[in-house]
Amino acid sequence: MPAHRAASHESQLVGVYLANGPLRARVTDNTSRLCPLGDYAVPGYNGLASLIREGQGRNVFTPAGLNYECGSTVPQMGQQKGVWNAPRVAPMTIEQLNAHTGRLTQKGADAAGLNAEIVFDLGETYVDQTITVWPDVDVESSSTFWASYMNLVQNTSLFLRGVLQGEQEARWLEMTSAGHNGGLFFRPFDPSGKAWHEFLTDNPVLRQAVFQTPETVAATERAGFKAGALVSFDNFFFGFVDDHVALWIFRPTDKGAFNAFVSASGSEAVRRPAWDFGIWSGPQKAGERRTYHVRFVYKPFAGMDDVLEEVQRFQAPDAG
Repeated sequence: MPAHRAASHESQLVGVYLANGPLRARVTDNTSRLCPLGDYAVPGYNGLASLIREGQGRNVFTPAGLNYECGSTVPQMGQQKGVWNAPRVAPMTIEQLNAHTGRLTQKGADAAGLNAEIVFDLGETYVDQTITVWPDVDVESSSTFWASYMNLVQNTSLFLRGVLQGEQEARWLEMTSAGHNGGLFFRPFDPSGKAWHEFLTDNPVLRQAVFQTPETVAATERAGFKAGALVSFDNFFFGFVDDHVALWIFRPTDKGAFNAFVSASGSEAVRRPAWDFGIWSGPQKAGERRTYHVRFVYKPFAGMDDVLEEVQRFQAPDAG
């Protein structure tokens, strides 16, 4: 099939249109836009509003998309200091750099103290995020949080290799949530040799709700999950959208740490989980720019060897 090209009416939509090979995407600022799934406005959501693979014909994300949700410094500062979702509230600018690259910028003085420049570069099987942040004054630390609201997936779990609090060794884990505003739950999982559909071993709708309740916690525990805290992980995690893998890879850095999170619903609906990540940075001087590299791979699942090859390729010290 020929690659999709932006129709004339698409130029009237919010944001910039990107295309590369079988993937097409739209990156937006935090201008309010329509949520067709609920017939209401979604103010403040920004970043990767849509990602569609040719032949699959549907957006990977809900209208909330993969968005820059939180960003702040210690001590707090900026016009929106103390506002938990300052990046959604403060002014943002967007520009298209070329046919497959867009850039978002936000001033720390307008937000919660953290200047941000986020470049989205669309490849044929992935979206790269190059995230650069800096404060205007010396800070004890800074942090950003990125929420990805997924669109009606069958399997709401994430899979990763990590160390849980109280344990010494890394192991493969399935990570889930009993509902929004709750904790994380884990059970051991061996991904080797499995087809995409074999990662789904029970029906998450039977143990999850939009918000966590004592009943959903009990159901999650009956399914073999235990509440826990992730101490460290191998800087990648993945889930599934039908037979496609959704794989986040983080390039290791000595200027901070990445964190992984999951919410059963993202406060929206069951089967619309939030697969999230955060970046924590330590002490930072005024004007000191720190750049973090994240890759979101989206393609048909071709086995665990292929997943690990994608991880190695992006995390390699000489990766460009």
